[in-house]
Amino acid sequence: MRKYLATVACGALLVLSLGQVSAFAVDSTATQNTADSESVTSSSTTDDSSSSTASSASTGEKDASTSAEDAGTKGKEESQSTSSDTTTSTSDSTTESNQTESSDVIQDEGLVNYRAHVQNVGWRDWTKDGALAGTTGKALRVEALQLKLRSDLSGSIEYCAHVAGTGWQSWVKDGELAGTVGKGLRVEAIRIRLTGDVAKEYDVRYRVHVQNEGWTGWIYNGDMAGTTGKSLRVEAIEVELVQKQEASVTGTAHVQDYGWTQTARDGAQLGVTGKSKRLEAFNLQLAGTMNPDADGSHIEYCAHVQNVGWQSYVADGANAGTTGKPLRVEAVKIRLSGPIAQKYDVWYRVHVQNYGWLAWAKDDAVAGTTKLGLRVEAMQVVLRAKDAGAPSANDKWSVPSFSAATVSYATHVQNVGWQAWQSNGALSGTTGRSLRVEALKATVKSNGITGGISYSTHVEGKGWTAAVADGAISGTVGAAKRVEALKVTLAGDMAKYYDVWYRAYVQDYGWLGWTKNGAVAGSTGISYRVEALEMQVLAKGAAAPGSTSSPYVTKAKARVHFHNIHAVGQPNGFFCGPTSGYMVLSNVGAWRSKSGTALSIENVASYMHTRQYGYTSFANRMFEKGMNAWLGRSVYTTYHTPSYATVRSSVLKSYSTGYATCVDEQERRGGPHFNGHGNTTFSHIMVVDGYNEATDQVYFADSACSLYAGALPHFWYPSLRTFTNTYLAHEYIRDGRQHIGIYTSR
Repeated sequence: MRKYLATVACGALLVLSLGQVSAFAVDSTATQNTADSESVTSSSTTDDSSSSTASSASTGEKDASTSAEDAGTKGKEESQSTSSDTTTSTSDSTTESNQTESSDVIQDEGLVNYRAHVQNVGWRDWTKDGALAGTTGKALRVEALQLKLRSDLSGSIEYCAHVAGTGWQSWVKDGELAGTVGKGLRVEAIRIRLTGDVAKEYDVRYRVHVQNEGWTGWIYNGDMAGTTGKSLRVEAIEVELVQKQEASVTGTAHVQDYGWTQTARDGAQLGVTGKSKRLEAFNLQLAGTMNPDADGSHIEYCAHVQNVGWQSYVADGANAGTTGKPLRVEAVKIRLSGPIAQKYDVWYRVHVQNYGWLAWAKDDAVAGTTKLGLRVEAMQVVLRAKDAGAPSANDKWSVPSFSAATVSYATHVQNVGWQAWQSNGALSGTTGRSLRVEALKATVKSNGITGGISYSTHVEGKGWTAAVADGAISGTVGAAKRVEALKVTLAGDMAKYYDVWYRAYVQDYGWLGWTKNGAVAGSTGISYRVEALEMQVLAKGAAAPGSTSSPYVTKAKARVHFHNIHAVGQPNGFFCGPTSGYMVLSNVGAWRSKSGTALSIENVASYMHTRQYGYTSFANRMFEKGMNAWLGRSVYTTYHTPSYATVRSSVLKSYSTGYATCVDEQERRGGPHFNGHGNTTFSHIMVVDGYNEATDQVYFADSACSLYAGALPHFWYPSLRTFTNTYLAHEYIRDGRQHIGIYTSR
């Protein structure tokens, strides 16, 4: 007693000497320094020396009151009397028995009463019914907890703590200690549950304030609040009893990279948002005083799963979806059965990739998307009285589910007329035929979503036409006017849920990049025709169907290409193949074959077996085989009597591969000849050196320059199309074998 009075006297003198500064207020800097220097039993429990102050932002129903709670709590911390914490303001050395006895009496009982033992502070006063126990914003750990029910309640409150370096302790109840005192160990997580009659009338819910993470969501009836495996302290807790509902729904979700999440109930979120993680599986159960398990009431549900489609219905806690297969849930359906279905509707909505929360659905309607490849990321499920309406308005999307849209389109083509309707990315128009698109029409549809499609075209001599919609004609018919560019947009709700993508195949350029939603595809100002187009309607925000590079051009393409072949004359009348091969190989620097043979016309002839046959056999593909054997890889392929489109695309491609295209053409006695060739029937191989895309002129390196007087090593032919049709399309030598075509790089 003397020691106690001496302590009080010293304390009073200290208070006076500091000018009314409380000896028991905990300075935040001093507290942190004390925490930094604490000695902890195990290396795994040195928990708080480098901790930053945790966020005190709250979530859940008590958010609005949290700051006020914290302020009140802080005031109490700084003005507490020495009656309960005399020896704990700066030390954890007080014995457990003294700590427990100091404030054991609950002055004002609530339904649930609880208190926390806090680092450097000791036992806090008892608090009740959702009030804060512990601290926030001070980086102090909760080390122990006690919980009690109101004395007139029949039943118990049970709880267990996850402690640093120890793990989960055994369950305790009704005021017993969970955690530790005097060991400097943090509580990292807590579980709380009710037993007995009180559990029939109430649910217990609770949340904790976690270091660096702030308040958790509300947790119910024995589930974990807090963290394990992260070495994070619990800094505060709030607990309350809530009256059991007549009927409610609970569930858990299996989420990509997270696994099974905590149980959620009554509209709380199942899954994770903002992390781009797929929901892979879920389960649901009914709860409440109706005791649905006994009266035949059930909740049934099924999932639409990636690569699987709609699964069969499961019920009452069974899993829908998949685990261990990395497959996304894309849509769900939920329904009630039995007596509960007469009193309640089940409402639900899903959070979908690129969209967020869709509108609410109910009673077996589809929520989510199908045929769009979009993941569900989270869901909410809640029971409401029959015909009570949706839980809340949706601020963005007006439908709970939708599927892929279908866009259809047709083009009017020069010399062809209207082609058949195409859809969803198929080609409309022509390629490689130099035919203009003259007009366009399009439609779009999607089950359950209203709206349409509009489009306009840039027409030769007219410019941009007024936009038309839903199957009307844009462009001209019968006026021989080319379409040069187009713009396409969606209208109404279609524009909210989808993007329309399109691209144009343009004269001299070929396919341009994809663009969307009213941007220009094609060209203007250079008099280039659109020859074909493709369209797709995809989910809002989905990736482009292909490259988006240069969907719109305004400059004429540089269209004259050369390999710069050094022309060489053939040494005899049948070595045109080896000589042309020699020109190509020398141009790419293949001075030796793969096996080391030095480059010469004679050696190339050996690879092509030209002397063996007395010519370079087209039928046996000896030019192709000889070149590939020389190069040691499959570079060349052969086309017999190719179309102009094939020849032109092969020639153009050769300027990117570097390996020139060679033609094996056929001339006939009495027919047309070129570059001074004699009036006989024969086959002849030449190299395509240059090509002018704008004029279709083609530039040949001709090994026959050594055979005919006046023949040039290089010469221009006025049209590749004419050359193809005249010299590469018809066999004049009627011996049953193939003689003509092209050799081109793959």
